[in-house]
Amino acid sequence: MNTESHNDSRTRWGRVNFAGGQVPAMAVAIPAGLILAIGVGALTLLTKVAPGDQALVIAGVFALVTSWGFIGLIWILVVDRSTLRGAIDNPDESIESKWLDSAMAGALRDTITLTGVTLAALAITGFDLDVMWALIGVIGIAFFSTVVRYLMAKKRG
Repeated sequence: MNTESHNDSRTRWGRVNFAGGQVPAMAVAIPAGLILAIGVGALTLLTKVAPGDQALVIAGVFALVTSWGFIGLIWILVVDRSTLRGAIDNPDESIESKWLDSAMAGALRDTITLTGVTLAALAITGFDLDVMWALIGVIGIAFFSTVVRYLMAKKRG
């Protein structure tokens, strides 16, 4: 027998966790995201990213390209997880979350170790390294280590 409630108020896109929880999250996310995207377009006009006749077109392209990201960001900030159909009630208690926590902890150790060894090698050799490349390397180490450790934990089960 089916024990699921037919009066489930969960929706595909969820509702906001304010205003009594009756407003769809996308009703907030779409206008707010578009306003932020238009702001980015206006910022390109103010900073003169493109000269002359092209400026308005470039501003429109910037607004269009960033609109999807801003809508998604606002949706993430305002949606109430408990109103999403199919959402896990306690995602922090899932096995995938535990794998990720373990992977990130190990990646922090890897990043600190490799950064320290690299710093020592640079100090000893006197090699001059550009700060931009050094920071890209630190982020790359952290990302790569996290991905590898997560996949290893997933394979182990």
